[in-house]
Amino acid sequence: MKTLQSKVLGASSALILLAGLLSACSSSSKDASSSPSSSPAASAAATSNASKEPVTLKVEIFDRGNAPAGAGPVDNNFWTQWIQKNFGDPNNIKLQFIPVPRNQEVDKLNVLMASGDAPDIVFTYDTTTINNYVKSGGLTDLSQLIEQNGPNLKKFLGDDVLKYGIFSGKQYTIPGKRTLQFTQSSYIRKDWLDKLGLPVPKTTEEFNATLKAFKEKDPGQTGGKVIPYDFSAFDSNGITSSFVLMNSFEKKVSEEDNYALSTSNFIPELTKPGFKEGVQFMNKLYSEGLINPDFALDKDEKSFQKDVSNGLVGSFTALAAHNNLMGNGQVFDTLKKNVPGAEYVAMDPFLNDEGKSIKSIYDPIGAYLMVPKMSKHAAEAIKYLDWMSKPDVLFTLQNGIEGQHYTLENGFPKTITTDEAKKTFYNNTDIAMISNGKDFGSKDKNIEAATIQYPNYKELAKQTIINGLKDGFTLPRFDRPIDSEIKFGKTLKDKGNEVVVKSILAKPGEFSKIYDAGVQEYLKIGGQTVIDERRAAYKEMKK
Repeated sequence: MKTLQSKVLGASSALILLAGLLSACSSSSKDASSSPSSSPAASAAATSNASKEPVTLKVEIFDRGNAPAGAGPVDNNFWTQWIQKNFGDPNNIKLQFIPVPRNQEVDKLNVLMASGDAPDIVFTYDTTTINNYVKSGGLTDLSQLIEQNGPNLKKFLGDDVLKYGIFSGKQYTIPGKRTLQFTQSSYIRKDWLDKLGLPVPKTTEEFNATLKAFKEKDPGQTGGKVIPYDFSAFDSNGITSSFVLMNSFEKKVSEEDNYALSTSNFIPELTKPGFKEGVQFMNKLYSEGLINPDFALDKDEKSFQKDVSNGLVGSFTALAAHNNLMGNGQVFDTLKKNVPGAEYVAMDPFLNDEGKSIKSIYDPIGAYLMVPKMSKHAAEAIKYLDWMSKPDVLFTLQNGIEGQHYTLENGFPKTITTDEAKKTFYNNTDIAMISNGKDFGSKDKNIEAATIQYPNYKELAKQTIINGLKDGFTLPRFDRPIDSEIKFGKTLKDKGNEVVVKSILAKPGEFSKIYDAGVQEYLKIGGQTVIDERRAAYKEMKK
């Protein structure tokens, strides 16, 4: 299961969105010039541009509410000014960045789109939202514009990435490139294993036995507060997840069934053969006191982070190499202060019946970038993304200025973490949205670069990434919107999570009754319709 959280439109919202899209309008466009050069023609063009009113290009940017003191707002800071100077001014384009709260990004984007006030460049990770916009005719077909104005963009992304933005033969979105596709990895307390003379578990059976040993022998001397395996609510912020464990029980199915029974938008795969057994295993762990009994209440993951920091948690599954865990002053640093000698190592024990540690990984893309249909500046938008795709520009946007924001360590940029540097280096990944991660030319180099920011946990970070990629699979992709997923997605996600939670908390003797009844409800409220439509779409694609 994927772990990022997403929000989707209901049917009524979709109708409002469509009405807004059809009625929306925007200001008229002015032609933007190409980048200046030293040639007479370019000088003449620059002179001509100077006499024209600049085009205002509006660009969405996430507001995460994490700006360091003295950094300035997300829409007017060192980097927005740098972009204006290096791209905007030479092209007679005024950049205007439109902040959108990260934790409300889908809702806010839907409002902007429906009202006709959406920026010229918007983005989201949510596939249901994308499908909704495609279906309602709300996006600009960028196919020809990329051919005309995007040579660097095409070269950087490549056909394998760009194809994810094609719907019914048209390039409606520009997917960002994801350099490393890992998501989840599992962690376990090495110091506890050492005290008990136990190895790092390599199978689900060994993992189960280890949890029992943690519970019975309490090697962390927690006074009975030990949590052998921890995770947060399924609709939490998405750092932790136990779906890797539950999904490992799933059976191999035909390609058609895989397309039909897989789910998107983080809906539990209730109808996949074997998934029930995975949930039942979690029910067993719960009944034996081996998991956090209050996991469903921890919607912001604060309890999870507190319990890990205080040395109560024996193992967990979470995003690999994650800043909330390994970052300076974050969870693992706090744990070391609170419990000297405490140490987590990576593990990958959840094997399926083929002996593989399968896990869902990200598609080779990041966010979907779009130009709304009402935009009059689609050409300028592509020129901006094309400029961003130039290797020197992208490197600077992602890493900053050498000596000011980073130093080179073994050929890789290492972030300078002084307060002064932080003032002018934050939110850079949200600005350089065409790339999710830094690309240094090979998987090994990209992994090395991803771990350099965690000097105290470099080997742990590296191993979690390796484990997170091992036996990874991407979810089936359709080249057309699945209408029923748009209509029922949010409802099915909520119901699916509810079924899993109730089944885990059920008395063992009542597990099957509760799970099976929940699945029947899930199918009645739209689950079966989605399965049928996905199966039909698969058959059409195979033709």
